Amino acid sequence: MKLSRFLPGLVLLALWANAAVGQTWTPLKNAPPIDIGYMALATDGSVLAHARTYSAADSQWYKLTPDINGSYVNGTWSQLASMPTGYAPIDFAGGVLADGKLLVEGGEYNNAQDVESNLGAIYDPVANTWTSVAPPSGWSQIGDASGVILANGTFMMGQQGLFNSALFNESHLSWSISGTNKPDYNIEENWMLLPGGKVLNVEIYAYSLYNPTGTGSELYDPSTGQWSDAGSTGVQLWDSAASCGGANSASYEIGPMVLRPDGTVFATGANSCGAGHTAIYNTATGKWTAGPDFPNGLDIADGPAAVETNGNVLMMASPGAYQTPSTFLEWNGSTLTVVPAPSTAAGDSSWYGAMLELPNGQILFSDLSQNLQVWTPAGTYQAAWQPTVSSVATTLMPGSTYPISGTQFNGLSEGAAYGDDQQMATNYPLVRIVNTATGHVFYSRTHDHSSMGVATGNAIVSTNFDVPANIETGASELYVVANGIPSNPVAVVVGGGSSGGAATLSPGSIDFGNVAVNGYSSWQSLTLSNTGSTPVSISNVALNGAAYIDQSYCSGTLAPGAQCVIYVAFHPAANGTFNGTVSVTDDASNSPQVATLTGTAGISGGNLNFSGNIASQGDYVFTSNFTSGAGTVTATLNVPAGTSWRFVADDATTNQSVAEQDGSGPLTVTFTAVAGDNYNFFVQATAGSGAWSIAGSHP
Repeated sequence: MKLSRFLPGLVLLALWANAAVGQTWTPLKNAPPIDIGYMALATDGSVLAHARTYSAADSQWYKLTPDINGSYVNGTWSQLASMPTGYAPIDFAGGVLADGKLLVEGGEYNNAQDVESNLGAIYDPVANTWTSVAPPSGWSQIGDASGVILANGTFMMGQQGLFNSALFNESHLSWSISGTNKPDYNIEENWMLLPGGKVLNVEIYAYSLYNPTGTGSELYDPSTGQWSDAGSTGVQLWDSAASCGGANSASYEIGPMVLRPDGTVFATGANSCGAGHTAIYNTATGKWTAGPDFPNGLDIADGPAAVETNGNVLMMASPGAYQTPSTFLEWNGSTLTVVPAPSTAAGDSSWYGAMLELPNGQILFSDLSQNLQVWTPAGTYQAAWQPTVSSVATTLMPGSTYPISGTQFNGLSEGAAYGDDQQMATNYPLVRIVNTATGHVFYSRTHDHSSMGVATGNAIVSTNFDVPANIETGASELYVVANGIPSNPVAVVVGGGSSGGAATLSPGSIDFGNVAVNGYSSWQSLTLSNTGSTPVSISNVALNGAAYIDQSYCSGTLAPGAQCVIYVAFHPAANGTFNGTVSVTDDASNSPQVATLTGTAGISGGNLNFSGNIASQGDYVFTSNFTSGAGTVTATLNVPAGTSWRFVADDATTNQSVAEQDGSGPLTVTFTAVAGDNYNFFVQATAGSGAWSIAGSHP
């Protein structure tokens, strides 16, 4: 909860050049046409920037496009579509989703009014359009909600001032409730994604739960939808004003948390009464230790931080709650050091700031003004932190879409963070193509990432990228970039090689069903056909997916009307669901031709048996999850005579309801399960109460 900024024209933006250049601040050559607050990194390398004027103009968005050399300092601005009528938010939840769209939810302010808005909208950067999103059922306010994009790509946000969370179903623009056992209110919290997919949160002891010395933390587990205790932070990180006024003087703010490449989380604190504390969470041990206090009475009562490509954390602090001036500091894992500040720092409080990781390794900073700048960190990344590319076509056609896969496509951290709202995570892959002859830089829009996790290790992650229609042709180098850290280059040739022919790969997908661990499926065939009138030259057949093996008979030149065959088998080494692709690169105009593969392992049919007791009308429970194979699931709810119930089957993998029956028992639901998906049941007593039981079976 913050006050408006009344001092126009003030800016705080950071550029720290490498040692050869010196530590300097570099402003953008071209200022935006309006004051800027929130920023998001689009998957085509441009920056989506939100107007922040405390007026109806807050419905406006602008785009910063880097120049032909990849420079954001020399980039140019253009205006995007405005948000739906009546929606002009400030301090909202949201982020860039796995398909590249931008989700915006709530807003502490709307049209300059402090209303804790429950409106929402999603932006399609390809169509340049916004679509309204209704709030979760019964949510009268969202406001400056805490939020995070989970590793499976689902956006989760907290119900402002209450306990529940909601999971966004993008395909239906709907919500499902989760995290119902959270022990503290959703207010001013900073939710952070951890390796492995859990979410870390430091508890804020607000309202009736006020505890002036509370130091609790908690973890959300997406597989169960529940929160659990993560131990004491050792020092207090939220502002309780314990020694200078107590609950009536507390801001309840907290600083950002940032995950570093070494697997530690640096958490910063707020304190109206003095210096803010810091704490370090070790993701390997699950233990907290106290860090150094901020110097000179500084703290971060809302404010930004970002991990630099060298692994250090850059942050913005100021005295007390919402005070000026601001100071910039850097944490290197052992020392908290003050770094040079820009000339405008005297007029800024930490909460003015926002940081965004850029794909060139710089950090873009806004402070509610038009004077944006970038910070260039000293040093560089370690080789072990880089993404690696394992599969991509080496001949690329302008205007075409290609799959690409490899490791660490999501980087080792979410990137940037803030106290609660203004989620600006960049843990998703961008594809940069640099023309060898000119050095010109082109970003290809990525979309449909297979993971939105962090520090995914050796797991194969895939995405798709759209080669720009206006890209320069010829020999080029392709990079995958995550949080400003690039992969090693892959040599590619752009355009100029099409025969004008056409080819098809069929079938377009193969489902191998369920196969025993270490077993083999039968061989399945993919047929590549030259459907054009000119020969097609095949340059590469690529299999993506460690659980698959192939034998290709496609190579050389394929004459008009001719066919060749690629055989694929499923050979899983562990339990789970495995996806893959076969991609053929050739000089046909529609290259590459791609077929998708899927299969499951270790999933066998079983019986369903759940039971419990609901004591009061209106109460409800969720059963534990079960994993199903492909086929029909049938389950019957048995309940006391004379009572009425709601019985819902949920796909916990996609957060969708798949079947429902309501009324007096027994109630039976039947649905077709997707192989490898997790399911559970929702049971609610709508009239009466009592013992219940579920019996059934799944494939």
